[in-house]
Amino acid sequence: MDQRLEDNFESELWKEFIELLFKKAEPYLLVRGDILHAKISHEYALSLMKTEGGNRKIIEPAVILHDVGWSALSPDEIKRAYGVNAVGNDESMRLNRIHEKKGEEIAMSILSDLGYEPMLIEKIGAIIRTHDSGHVIGSIEEAIVKDADKLWRFSKRGFQTEAERQGITHTKLYNHLSKNRVKWFFTRSALQIAEQELKNRKREFL
Repeated sequence: MDQRLEDNFESELWKEFIELLFKKAEPYLLVRGDILHAKISHEYALSLMKTEGGNRKIIEPAVILHDVGWSALSPDEIKRAYGVNAVGNDESMRLNRIHEKKGEEIAMSILSDLGYEPMLIEKIGAIIRTHDSGHVIGSIEEAIVKDADKLWRFSKRGFQTEAERQGITHTKLYNHLSKNRVKWFFTRSALQIAEQELKNRKREFL
């Protein structure tokens, strides 16, 4: 088979797989309203891969499935676990770890049911297991997943959504993002995107 035809064939199969993965993740993401978050984070991941590299067979499934674990918590627990006002709280950290660990279990189960490669499943699970709590990265794939996740809140839709669901002002969220942007991101590309997005949000909301 001509290499170009083979590449196109694989591209179409991968596109179908990604669409299927979003459908499999949707019931779990509905609990916290994270479907849009997953889609925007996925778009950021695609952008970061263009400049940073990485294995898309690890990055894309991980970024799509990283928050399925919120489905294991009640709405009240989610509220106490997440957001600007919950940062640094022992209870929030405990609940956040539950969503990471349950997310790993659910994601690995979904991928196993789809017949995904076991070695890749293990790597994806490991990334999801510490995607919020981990402060050290072991691969460029992990860096991109974590950065794409964080970039969501810098996006226009993410910024507006987070201010509303956390019950905070645009100014408080903007200041929180500005303060933490340098220590949050692992790749230069993500930091550059975040800084540009902050300029856009300041112009639009403040």
